[in-house]
Amino acid sequence: MKKKILVRSICTILALCVFAGMAMASGSSSSSSKETGSVTIGDKATEETTEATTTVQEKAQYEITRTTFTHYTNSISKEEYCGIIEIKNTGNAYIYLKDCTFDLEDDNGHLLQSDKMISVAPDVIAPGEYGYFFNDGYIDDTVSFDNGINLVPNFTIEVAKKGKDAITDYEVSDLDIRDNDYGMGVKVTGRVTNNSSEDTSSIGVKVVAIFFDSDGEILDVRYIYADEMSAGGKTSFEISTMVGNTEISTDDVAEYKVIARNTYYNW
Repeated sequence: MKKKILVRSICTILALCVFAGMAMASGSSSSSSKETGSVTIGDKATEETTEATTTVQEKAQYEITRTTFTHYTNSISKEEYCGIIEIKNTGNAYIYLKDCTFDLEDDNGHLLQSDKMISVAPDVIAPGEYGYFFNDGYIDDTVSFDNGINLVPNFTIEVAKKGKDAITDYEVSDLDIRDNDYGMGVKVTGRVTNNSSEDTSSIGVKVVAIFFDSDGEILDVRYIYADEMSAGGKTSFEISTMVGNTEISTDDVAEYKVIARNTYYNW
């Protein structure tokens, strides 16, 4: 399950400013050759452990439909990687993408690095829908690539206890996509309307953008939290790949989709 993609991650606003300054000073933000490694689904993600049965009829059923693992050396000589795991809900139950760990292993299965707190969006997916575990981060300077490097995601997926009531979608409108300044990726702008009967909090709604190229490959996945909204209210948003895949442009994006869905915890 090998896929190619380029994603950059800059962890703080200060780092972004420094990076942009360096890119303008040098006149280029190009990186070295990209390396694509393999993706092997870890033991925690086997059917036996993720088909969480709540009743005889309900269990979490899914397929891993697309994966991405790419690493490269950036313009400040740091090794970065991008990992994306696309999950399709193939069952009848609403499923909750609970958590994930990205292990980086060599070709002999030796652990090189382990990253936890992997991003997930949306939190719950209905039958037939897709969700994503994703991360872009630095590889430790002391990690050796002499014996290869591979991504091994270990994740947990459960049946959503609230069923279809676990999902509240919000109307998305006025979408537009354009290039960021200085060639630092792309941004999507738009508005979200709270068409529910309840107010939302500042972390109550995730707005997720997924970017695809002309071959259907995933270029990046990004999300932000929408501002709080009263029932019937509206807010604007901007999602940028400046903290993700900074090398893509609108010429690369053949399609993108934006989802606004409630944040959910399977309590």
